[in-house]
Amino acid sequence: MKALSPLTITISLGILAAVSLPIIAQQSQRYPTENELQQLMKGFRNFVASPPEGSRGFYLRDPRNAAQSQDLKAFVRAWLPVNPDIAPFIGQWTALEETTSIYPSSIRGRACIVETFIPPKPDIGISFAVGTVSGKSIKTSNLTVLLQQGNYLGVAFINTSNDRPGIYEYAWPKPLTNPAELVRGVPPAKRNQLLQQFKEAGCTHALPQQR
Repeated sequence: MKALSPLTITISLGILAAVSLPIIAQQSQRYPTENELQQLMKGFRNFVASPPEGSRGFYLRDPRNAAQSQDLKAFVRAWLPVNPDIAPFIGQWTALEETTSIYPSSIRGRACIVETFIPPKPDIGISFAVGTVSGKSIKTSNLTVLLQQGNYLGVAFINTSNDRPGIYEYAWPKPLTNPAELVRGVPPAKRNQLLQQFKEAGCTHALPQQR
């Protein structure tokens, strides 16, 4: 675990095993400030430069096969002319028990973010947010900020228990899954609502010319 400072706190996988990031994010009342984001980004770059060796080297070793890597690169290239600021974020990013899937939208500067996680009851273990480009990051409707560095994604948020900023790291993006598959286990009314939100935001898991 990283050391804490008065301005920033980095929450490790061990802490977040008990408290799911999407729940924290949904309850947050604000985005991280610019100063807080600068501190978080500094820590995130250090993380990317020297990922931890714990958790069986999850962040160190690329678990994807060659086909997965090539498919994602081709998909990102196809979306680059259509939604260039969103393209580097596209993919299904993974942590030990969570995924964050970032889908492109036909609306320039917009993305859809679907998070899956182990839910505390009575939550359903999935959340949906719309993201908009903010500089080189993405601000989401769940009051998080997405930061991207190569094969790593940082989700910056405000910890509701102490109003301090934190960041949760994902890695090794894979090709996107049909959103209908992600919400397959969700109760029908909620599933339909999520898919309708996805559609209204202009998002897709298909190549631009296939839409």
